[in-house]
Amino acid sequence: MAHSESSLHFSEYFRIIRNRLWVIFTIFALTLISGIYVTEQVLPRTYTATATIKIQSSQNHTAVGTLNESIERPMDSVEFQTQYTIMHSSQVLLPVVRSLHLDKVWAKRIYKLPSGSIPETDAVNRLSGMVSIVYTHGTNLVDVTVRSEVPQEAADIANSLVDTYKVMRDDEQRQRSDTGTDSLQQQIADQQKVVDEAKANRDKLRQDLGIAFQAGSPSGDSTVQQRGEELEARERDLLQAKEDARHRQVLVEQTKDLPDDKFISTMEALQRLPANISALQSEILSQQADRENLLKQGFDSQHPRVLAIDAQLAREQDQFATLIAGARGALKIDEEMAESGVDLLQKEVDSLKAASIEEEIKHIVPYNDAAREYEKQQTLLDTLNVRLKENAGDYHLLESPVKIITRADVPEAPSSPNVNLYIAISAFGGIFGGLIVAFIIEYLDTSVKTMADAEQLLGLPVLSIIPNKGGPMPLSQQSARLPHAEGYRILRAKLDLKVQNGLGPCVTTLSGGPGEGKSTTIYNLALVCAQAGQTVILVDCDLRRPTLHDLLDVSNDRGVSNYLRDEGEIIDYIQQTELPKLHVLTAGETPIADIGNFSGDKIRSMLDELKQRYDLVLIDSPPVLGISDGSVIAREVDYVILVVQHRRFPREVSLRAKRAIEEVHGNCVGMVLNAVAVQSDDSYYYYSSYGSYYYKPGKKRRRKKKHPLNGNGEPEVKTVRIGGGDSEEF
Repeated sequence: MAHSESSLHFSEYFRIIRNRLWVIFTIFALTLISGIYVTEQVLPRTYTATATIKIQSSQNHTAVGTLNESIERPMDSVEFQTQYTIMHSSQVLLPVVRSLHLDKVWAKRIYKLPSGSIPETDAVNRLSGMVSIVYTHGTNLVDVTVRSEVPQEAADIANSLVDTYKVMRDDEQRQRSDTGTDSLQQQIADQQKVVDEAKANRDKLRQDLGIAFQAGSPSGDSTVQQRGEELEARERDLLQAKEDARHRQVLVEQTKDLPDDKFISTMEALQRLPANISALQSEILSQQADRENLLKQGFDSQHPRVLAIDAQLAREQDQFATLIAGARGALKIDEEMAESGVDLLQKEVDSLKAASIEEEIKHIVPYNDAAREYEKQQTLLDTLNVRLKENAGDYHLLESPVKIITRADVPEAPSSPNVNLYIAISAFGGIFGGLIVAFIIEYLDTSVKTMADAEQLLGLPVLSIIPNKGGPMPLSQQSARLPHAEGYRILRAKLDLKVQNGLGPCVTTLSGGPGEGKSTTIYNLALVCAQAGQTVILVDCDLRRPTLHDLLDVSNDRGVSNYLRDEGEIIDYIQQTELPKLHVLTAGETPIADIGNFSGDKIRSMLDELKQRYDLVLIDSPPVLGISDGSVIAREVDYVILVVQHRRFPREVSLRAKRAIEEVHGNCVGMVLNAVAVQSDDSYYYYSSYGSYYYKPGKKRRRKKKHPLNGNGEPEVKTVRIGGGDSEEF
C-alpha cells in the first residue's frame, strides 16, 4: 500500500504523537502503575549490612636495623583471592549456619516448613550467595557485606562471619606457635639426657683418676690448659659449622625438586629470597594483569599493545627463570663452602688434638674430654631453654592476623529495590513503549488520513470536510449557525444543483461500509438547500436500515417499498416536514421477502417524476459494497457523492466503493470526508477555523479580514466544472 511503503517525514511525527496521545498516555499510565505496583508490592525488600576487617598480609616482616620496625605491606590480588575463597568455604560458613541456626530459620521462613531444617549444605550454598567480599585496593581492608530480607539477620550473619574467620586465623597462628614450642620441648628433653650422660661419664672418670685431678686443669700446666682451651674453642666452632652445614644441606635437599613458585614462597618465608626476584615477580604479575584487562576491554591477542606486553612478559619470565636458577646455584655453592669450612675446622681440631695428646699426660685426656663434652652439652641445653622462654614470651606478644575495624549495624532502610530508579525506568519505558505502539498503530492504520491521501488514492476531489463534532443538524435557526454546518454549505456551493430544462438534479451519497455518515450527510445537505430556498425531496432508499424518518420525526409506515410493490403512486407517500421547502419520502415497512425486489426501472420512473416536481432530489442509499441497491441507485442518479469517514475503514474499502460506482457508469463527482478531527490533523488547519469565524450573540466581535461575499450574503465561491456539471470552491 502507498502509505505503508512511504516513510514518515519529520513534520508528521508530532501529528502522530498528538493523534495517538491517548495510546501513549494509556501505555505510560499502565506501565508506570505496573512498575510502582511491582516495586512496592512484588519485589522483596533486601537489607545490607557491612563489617570491615583488616587482614595482615603474609609478606609483612620486621626490618632489622637501628630500630626494630614492622613494615606493613598491602595485600595483592592473589592473596586476596586466597582469603576470599577461604571466607566463602564451608570451613567458615558452616559454623555461621550452626551458630545462628540458619538451617532451621530458613526452613520455616523461606521454605515454609513448620518444623525441621534444610540440609546444611543447602544452607551453606544459600549463605554463600548472600555474602559479598570486596577489598580496597592498596590496603589490607576487606568489606564483608551480607544481603538479607531481614535486617537483624543481615547484621548477625556479617558479624558472625567475621568473628568465625578471625577465630579460625587465630587458631592457625596458635597451632603454628604450639608446634614450634612442642618441638623445642622435645629437643630439650633429648638434650637433658645427653647432658646427664656426659655428667655421669665425667664424674666416673674423676673417681677413677683420683682426687689429685681437679676439674678444669688437672695437671696444673698452663701450656696444656691453654692448648685445651684452644681445642675446646675450635671444637665449638666445628660443631657450629657442622650444624650450619647440615642446615644448608637440608635446605638444598628440600628445595632442589620444588617448582619455582614453591621455591620462591619457601625462600621468602626463610627471608632468604633475593630482593630482585621478588620485585621481578611483582612486575610479571602486574604485566599479566594489564594483559588480562586489555583482553577484557576487547583488544585482540594480536593487537600491538597486547603483543608488546607479551614480549615484555617473555623477557621478564626468561630473566625470572635465570634468577631462580642463580638462586638455586647460590644455595648449592653456599652448601659446598660450608662443607669446606667444616673440613678445614676438622683438620685444625684434629691437629690440635694430636698436639694435645702428645703434650698431655695420657691418663688426663679422657677426663678433660669428658669435662669439655659435658660443658658443651650443658651449653646447648641452656641455649634451648633460652629459646623456649623467648617463644613463650613472643606467643603473648603475637598480633592477631585479623582485626575487626567496624562491626555491622542493623540496617534501617532497605538497599533494594531502588524505588526511585525503578519508577523512573517504568516512566521512561512507558513513554518509549507508548511511542513505539503509537507509531506501529499509525503504520498499520491504512485508513484515509488526509485530503491528499484521499485525492491521490481515489482520483476524486474532496468537496467538503465535515468536522467530527455534532451529528444530524437540529431544525432551528440557531443550529444553522454552528461551525460544523458550514461544511454542508460548502458542499452545496461546490455542486451544480440548479434546475435545468425543468428537471431538478438528483444526488445520492454512497459509502463503502456502514456507519460512515452518508445518511447524515444527505440529510444535512437537504437542510441547507431547503434553508437556501430550494424545494427539496429527501428519499430514503435504504430499505434495510432506514434512518431518515427518525431524523425528521415522521412516520415510516408507507414509502418507497410500497411504491416498488405497485401499491400506489409515489406522490401518495410524500410527507411534509417542519421545514416548508423540505419534503421526505421514507423507506416504508419492507417485508423480508421483498428486500431483493429493488428494480432499476421503478427507481428511474420514480426519479423522473420527482425531478419534475422538485428543485433537488436527494437520495439516501445503502452501502455500495455487499448490497446491490447502492449500485442500482448510482446508475440512475445524476450525481454520486462518495462519503468517506476519516480514519475508519481501510483504504481498500473506499477504493472498491469507487470502482463499484464506475462499473455501473455512475457519475461520481467527488467525495466528502466525514468526522474529521480538524483540531488534531495539521492538514485540516484551514477547516478548523470554522469555529473561530463564528461568534456568540451579545459578545463584541474582533475585527478580522472579511472574505468577499456574494449576493446571498455567503462566502464568494468559484465555480469549476466537474464531469458534466459545475462545482464550487473557495
